[in-house]
Amino acid sequence: MSRILVIDDEQPLRRVLRIILERAGHTVLEAPDGWEGMALWRQAPTDVVVTDIFMPGKDGIQIIMELKRVATKPKIIVMSGGDMKRLFDLKSAARLLGADRVLSKPFNPQTLLQAVEGVLKGAPSVTIRSGLNKQRKYARFPVAFSASFNDGVSVLAGTVMDISREGCRIRSADAVPSEKYFQVEIELEEPAERLTVNLAVMRWTRQEEFGIEFISMEPESQAQLWRIIRNCEEATAKADGHEDCRQSICEGGQGAPRDARP
Repeated sequence: MSRILVIDDEQPLRRVLRIILERAGHTVLEAPDGWEGMALWRQAPTDVVVTDIFMPGKDGIQIIMELKRVATKPKIIVMSGGDMKRLFDLKSAARLLGADRVLSKPFNPQTLLQAVEGVLKGAPSVTIRSGLNKQRKYARFPVAFSASFNDGVSVLAGTVMDISREGCRIRSADAVPSEKYFQVEIELEEPAERLTVNLAVMRWTRQEEFGIEFISMEPESQAQLWRIIRNCEEATAKADGHEDCRQSICEGGQGAPRDARP
């Protein structure tokens, strides 16, 4: 049988999962959070990692990203209660990042054991397409926001040139991120605040520009993004009928177009 690491901040759930897996003949290690879980895995690598997505400190998405960089990659099963509101479906993001299975809580013991058996045998999981095609359904609005992005190697700077409900286009004279997945911070001009994208995925690059899709945001940043889009929609509506309405620039929080004159 296999060695399995269970990472979850709920001790009763960890105990239940351990009992189920040990009764099936597996050796089980457990950790209460992502930091301890990754430290334990590096000391004693396992064949499978079963982790919750939503945890304080280091969450399941960060765990997946770390495990992608190790030499001998374990199979990864992520769990989600599905009751926490984020900007996007992190279960889909987990699959996008490389999780082998995603389980929705609550699930029965047989579902867990079938998932473990499936990943160990290398059986393909059901894939979910990312929001790339869906993103095209949303209007893009010209903006001029300073941005920085941290890909785990270095922090680079650029300018957000346009933004939509699910992503943005960034121009950078520095470089493009060396990793496909990274964090982005966007400086909003009015009011003085920052929109943080905890996880973004690179979709395309050309010369000094690249397009990204937003994967994960905190509720506060989600509200900021909705406000920016709403203000841009209002500014576009006011500028409707003017020849240069497409050139209007939406500033964070103000929604007033620049030079929207006939």
